Order: sequence, then structure tokens, then C-alpha cells
Amino acid sequence: MSAVLAMLADKPQIDISGHAELVTTLILAVLGLLIAFFVVRPELWRRIFFQRVDPRPAALMRIVFGVVVLWTFVDLLKPHGPLEDTVARYLFTDDGLWLNDMARKNYGGQLKTLWDPEHGFEHWYDIFKAMWGKFSVLHFRSDPPFVFTLYGVMIASLLMMIMGLWTRWTTIISWILVESIYRYSPVYYTGGDTVVRVFLFLGMFSQWGQAYSLDSWRRHRKAILGKATEIPALRKIAAWPLRLMMLQLGIIYCATGLLKSGATWANGTALYYSLNLDHFYRWPQMGLIGAVHYIGILPLLTILVHWWEMLFPLALVGAVTNAYERERAAGTWVRAAVWRRWLSYLLFFAAWGIGAYIAGVAAHYYAPQRMLDELGISRPAAVRLAMGIAATVPLLAVALYLGLRAKAPRVHRFIRHWLLGKRFWLVIGTGMHIGIDLGMNVGTFANVMVAVYFAWLSGDEIDAFWRYLATRRLAPGEGARPIRRQRWKRVLLTPLDVLRHRVRKDPLVVLHNPGDSSVRRAALLRVWDLSGRLEMKADPDVSPEQLLLVRPGHNESLSGHQAGHALIRVLPGLWWMRGLRHIPGVSTIFGTLAMMILRQR
Repeated sequence: MSAVLAMLADKPQIDISGHAELVTTLILAVLGLLIAFFVVRPELWRRIFFQRVDPRPAALMRIVFGVVVLWTFVDLLKPHGPLEDTVARYLFTDDGLWLNDMARKNYGGQLKTLWDPEHGFEHWYDIFKAMWGKFSVLHFRSDPPFVFTLYGVMIASLLMMIMGLWTRWTTIISWILVESIYRYSPVYYTGGDTVVRVFLFLGMFSQWGQAYSLDSWRRHRKAILGKATEIPALRKIAAWPLRLMMLQLGIIYCATGLLKSGATWANGTALYYSLNLDHFYRWPQMGLIGAVHYIGILPLLTILVHWWEMLFPLALVGAVTNAYERERAAGTWVRAAVWRRWLSYLLFFAAWGIGAYIAGVAAHYYAPQRMLDELGISRPAAVRLAMGIAATVPLLAVALYLGLRAKAPRVHRFIRHWLLGKRFWLVIGTGMHIGIDLGMNVGTFANVMVAVYFAWLSGDEIDAFWRYLATRRLAPGEGARPIRRQRWKRVLLTPLDVLRHRVRKDPLVVLHNPGDSSVRRAALLRVWDLSGRLEMKADPDVSPEQLLLVRPGHNESLSGHQAGHALIRVLPGLWWMRGLRHIPGVSTIFGTLAMMILRQR
């Protein structure tokens, strides 16, 4: 590792001063042209950013992302060092890595000149100047009692954000406290920590507490127990924070892929070396890694990951294209006036042409001489080639797209749904991050990146996911599932058969009195029934103060904590109690707790 660092340190820096001012001006021109594009076509801007969308994807992201952030900071409370002190104490208090004045001097920005420990701020408005920079309340005071008090408040706030309690305020408080902790000292930062900060900031604007939250549950309960004649629909939320999350994810992946410009990524050996470094691997796996690399699997995965990251913006192109095609097929796409359309095309291609020129400048400075020698072309020719390729790509792509839509609709549909569809990009990303998390010690980067994938999903996809969880697999020969008699087919195709051939589980019947109060109490369960497992049935023999449950295949009805046990199995909001309900001696408590949470007691 030291040899690699020394080699990087000795690598000559590229002087781009000859074109730096010109390229800066051109980038500003590109931004101006894109702004003009959306001024001419404001309906596109509204469609992309100012639609109202289903809140369920954002809500599910809040839960998963919040759990990852919570785990990131809870993990820092583990013992560290020979004195068995915590990592958090070492990193964030004046008993650890930095004394308070040293941390303030090195990382406090303007605070080191605006504030004095004895006299405070010179002017009342200096606090706002300090907040504009790298402000952290820990730069004022970082003794362990104070730090761990803030740490505890942060963890409590993250827990409330995950549960959706006062979601808007707890998200804001969580971001402020997380930023205060992070800004005390950046010496331990990883890519995952930066992702946490960025997406938690966007989460403050996302209204992600409108579903799967205690806030949403309380609104529904108030309406249902009031005079509502039907269960209120979920409130739709603004799309722009989720769109920015999608854009940010695309930028992260593309930038990461472009920065992997070394020879080891080109020849497929980068993962081999990374997985053999004791700083990265989770467990010694040199023999396995060597074998996987020798048979060619690891080089193939390395090259696939590299190109997948660089080309990830195609997923954004696919999201826009598929949305356009859906609206076009539904007849809801509003066509702009001809002059506005052609003017917008002119502005877009002008911006792209400037970008092509910038690509040529980049090739002039960054194209490796060894690669040019192998190709037998001069540097000026490489510049012209880069400009030509960059300029013609959009024209060829548009021509191919329109041609396939007119002449080969099935190929066109395959490209949209698979090559450009989010299922392709997100499934590969999920597999990649699972592999990274299992094999490499890179913190919570893999987890937090996958958590952001929920911003790409639609409400219908979330609904289909819950309903899929309410199915059971068919046995071989049952229904449409075939019987695989050949052994190789059983081995290879059984996992696919288990996923594909499924049937809905029988519903859990809820018996209630036909009276209004009983109907409304039963309707409260509808809000929790995300997978459609409950079937409501009025029964005049049931007491108005009681609900009875009948399980599939059983004749007896359940009430009290037994009914709570049955509901824990089918309501996702109670699944955190599924294992706890079997603990001897406390099973009754959890069944009763479930009924209390559901307001059935």
C-alpha cells in the first residue's frame, strides 16, 4: 500500500491552466442554455420536479435509510483501544483525538477567529457568520457528558424519525445533530458518511412521513373514528426532493466510475487486489479470491461494475423515457407548440455541442499517451475523435430510438424496460453492494446506497411488493408449477419456480359487530393491512366492544392477546415483534401490546 501511495505522490500533475478559464465559461454557457431550455418548455420542468407522487416509496426509504444512519452511530459506541473506551469518545470528545481548541482551530472554519472561549463573540451577528461555514456546536464544548447528551438526543431523534413520530421536526433535528457530530472532525470520513449527510439533508424536504408513520396513522385514526365515510387516501408529496435524490445517486455512481481510471480497473484486477488487502477484507479469503480470479469470474465482475457505474446515468435517461412513453400511451402527454419544441431542441443540441467541445479538451489533457500509441493516432486526432463521438451520440441515439419505435416495437420495448429500465440498474447495484458488504470492510457505504434505491420506486411497485409477501409458493405439480423430473432442471430451475409460481395466502377473517363504532374500529386495521391479508365480515353475534379473528383452516375464533399474536404475523408494522412473541413468559404481553397499538383495547 505504501508503494502505491508513493507512486501516486510521484505522478506528475496535469497543468490545465491553458483551457481552465475557457472551459469554466463554456460550462456556465451550458447551464444557461439548459435553463433557457426549461424556460421554453416549462411543462417539462413541472412534470419532472413539481408533480405530486405517492408517498410510500419515500416513506419506506425513510425507514430503511434511518435504520442505516442509526446503526452507523450506534456502532461507534462499541469499545475501542486498550482501555476499552468507545469509538465515539475517541473521535468526538476532548478526551480523545482532539482537544476542543485544536478541533476548533483545524476544522471550525471562521469560528476560530470569530469566537473566543473567554469573551465569546465580538458582535451579535458573528454567530451567523460562523454558522455559514463549518459550524459545529461541539467546537464550543466537547467534554464527554455534553457530547454524549447530544449523542443520545440524536439517537432518540433518529428513532422517532424512523417510526414517523413528528417526522418533519425529528428529521430536521436529526440532520442538525448528525451534521454537528460529523463536522467536529472529518478524519474518519468515508464515502458512506458523505452519502448520509447529503440524503438526510434532502430528506428534510421530502415529506417522507406521509406514509408508514405514526403521524399518518394518527391522522387516519382521527378521521376513521370521526365522521369519515371512507378510509382517507394517503396525501401525495412533492416529487422534487426524490428527483434530486435520483440525480444525486446517478452523479455519485458516474463520478466514482470515471475516477476508476487506473490500469487495474481496465484489466479487471482491481477487486482481486482490494480483496487481498487486510485493510479491506472482512475475513482472510485469498484462496477463494485467487480461484475465482483464475477462472475469470472476478475480472468479469470488475469490468462489469466499472462500466455499470460510469453508465449509470442511462438509468436516469430510462426513467425519463419510460415516463414519457407511459404518458404518451395514456394520452396525457401535452404536446407543446411547434415553435417551442424546435427552439427547445436547438437549445439542447447547442448545449450538447459545447459539451462535445469540452470532451475534446478533456481528451487533449487526459488521454493516456500509451493508449494513443497503441491505437496509432496523434493527440490532435484523438481530440477530434472525442469531439466527433460526443457530438454524434445523441443524434444516433434519437434516430435509433425513433426507428425502433416505428419498425421494431418489441425491441424498442425491451430496450426501454430492461436495458434502460430501473430493474436492470438497481438489481445489478443491489447485487454489487451485497457482495461488497459481505466481502469488504467499507463501513455502511453499501447499505446506505441501497437504501436510496427506494426513491426510484413507484407506489404501485411498493404495493406489489407487499402483496407478493402475502403469497406462498406452490408445490411441484400444484397449480401452474411444473414438476422438474430431470435432476439438473431441479437444481437450476427450482429457485426460479419458487419465485414465479405462487398463490395468495388465505385471508385472516375479522369478525365485528355491524354497529357503527365496531365498523370504525375494524376499519383501523385496514390502515395496517399493507398486503391485503384481512377480510372484514359483520356478525351481529359479536360484542360491540370486541373483535374476533378466524385463521385460515381453523374453526375457533381468537380474541385478546391471541388475536394480537395472529395480527403480528400478517401486519408489516408489527413484524418487529414476530420473534419476540414466542419468548416464554412474555408472549401474552406482546399479544396484548399489539392490540393496544392497533387501538383494539
